[in-house]
Amino acid sequence: MKRRSLLLLAAAGIPFFARAAEKKTETPLPPIAESVTVAITNVEVVVTDSKGRRVPGLKQEDFEVIEDGIPQRITNFYSVSGGRAILADGMQVALDDEEKAPDVPSPLKVKYVLYIDQLNLETLHRTRVFRSIYPFIEKTIGPNAEAMVVTFNRSLKVRQRFTTDRGAVAGTLQEIENESGMGNTITGERQDAIQRINDSKSQSEAVGIARQTSQSLDADLRLSIDALKTTIAGLAGIDGRKVLIYVSDGLPQMVGQELFDTIQRKYRTGAASIEGFSFDRTGSYAAIVQAAHAEGVTIDAIDAAGLAITEGVAAEFGTNENRGSGFASQQNMQAPLKMLADETGGIAAVNTNAPDRELTEIARDFSDFYSLGYRSTRGSIDRPHRIDVKVNRPGLRARYPSGYQEKTVETRTAEAVTAALFYPRTENPMNFSLAVGKPKAYGTENYLVPIKIGIPLQNVMLVPDGNAYKGRLYIYFVVLDSSGQQSDLQIRPLDIKVELKSYDSAKKKDYGYDVQLVMIPGGQKLSVAIRDSVSNAVSFAQKSVFVSVLPEETGKKGELGRN
Repeated sequence: MKRRSLLLLAAAGIPFFARAAEKKTETPLPPIAESVTVAITNVEVVVTDSKGRRVPGLKQEDFEVIEDGIPQRITNFYSVSGGRAILADGMQVALDDEEKAPDVPSPLKVKYVLYIDQLNLETLHRTRVFRSIYPFIEKTIGPNAEAMVVTFNRSLKVRQRFTTDRGAVAGTLQEIENESGMGNTITGERQDAIQRINDSKSQSEAVGIARQTSQSLDADLRLSIDALKTTIAGLAGIDGRKVLIYVSDGLPQMVGQELFDTIQRKYRTGAASIEGFSFDRTGSYAAIVQAAHAEGVTIDAIDAAGLAITEGVAAEFGTNENRGSGFASQQNMQAPLKMLADETGGIAAVNTNAPDRELTEIARDFSDFYSLGYRSTRGSIDRPHRIDVKVNRPGLRARYPSGYQEKTVETRTAEAVTAALFYPRTENPMNFSLAVGKPKAYGTENYLVPIKIGIPLQNVMLVPDGNAYKGRLYIYFVVLDSSGQQSDLQIRPLDIKVELKSYDSAKKKDYGYDVQLVMIPGGQKLSVAIRDSVSNAVSFAQKSVFVSVLPEETGKKGELGRN
């Protein structure tokens, strides 16, 4: 995504201004003391027996959690079984109850990203897999489960944003079914190269063909990997469980493996296979896993290529043409899918023409699992951690993400305020107001847009310091314009000082903060967050702003109001 700079001018804290006239119950004064936030790391675990059946009824003492080789004490535990959350106090919450949906905690809600990789997916295979995905949508999407649809075809497109509307999601997939993808072209490029290698007159000629084709395929693969990482990064700051369902014909662990293997079989030499190792992309897939761990994303991979015959080609495309080992080619394309799923706690559906069973299990990951919470022995320093979970009962298997990235509150807030541009957040414990004033011309192409923020002082955590109470807030600004360009995130500190003798009267008013943002004409979306550095409480608000180049109508005023 393109970014543009966001310029903040004339930012200032105003001593105090009266709150807008409204009848409001006085809220109690927050404790005048420092607050320490203890971060809890939560791991969602699926437990199955030797036959793959879910195992309900386990207790906290049945699990062990090890982080970076150090055993952790489980402090928070609940289970979800049959679509009902069983909390520590015994209370049960039905996850499919629409009336109670607003009361369901965010960890019990899920957001599915249906990622259709058109560049690595043949048309016939796509149609076949969609037949299984439609019932999944109908059964799974609901009050606490949203879905979005993303396609990649050398460019990344969000086709449907998160919604609980099953019809909208299914309709988007039907539109995609009618489109042509690049998967057939990629497959044809591989098959053509294999034919040319078979027709080659020397090993050097064959290696040249394999190298040139592999470089072309590798360029496309790098685009695919970058698009996956971009999609995962875009989920930063979103609450709830995040599941990316990746649909393709597989991804090569070693690009062009079947080409170099064909050369080895034709010319009876291992030299070509050795050169092929220069196209090993295992490290790139590890980077996707790391990105998923950083954003708490589970990847479920659907191999749309389906069942294969001996030579590794889909059954409907059988051929007698000389080619590399079918088994090796199949493993080469499936290994990354299995790696992405295994390392993030997901499921890989391979060697099946109808992944109904796997999709059913993916849905059950939301309705049947255990949540293990513990206080990490390390501080939030934006670094990755390795997790191991053991079940203290013989014959049982645990599936879970193999790691996570611990983040500082600063990082979490920055990600959340940016994500709010696309997925609105309404949490506002400080009850701050956000008002937009009348834009004024600034230079030849830009406009200054006044922003006024009012923060009820009684909702700010202050600490004694001599003859005054002091506190510090951090205000985050980011803007998205109508063309999809996003500004850089700006963070401004706001120090607050209140004399002891003035506090009783001051707490009844708002602390004001004015800033002018430089914006371009047109529609904009402004996302603002305020973080209290003492309590680490974070409030969010978003506002749509339209900067018009036309003269303002008589009597029209800037938009005011508390979000």
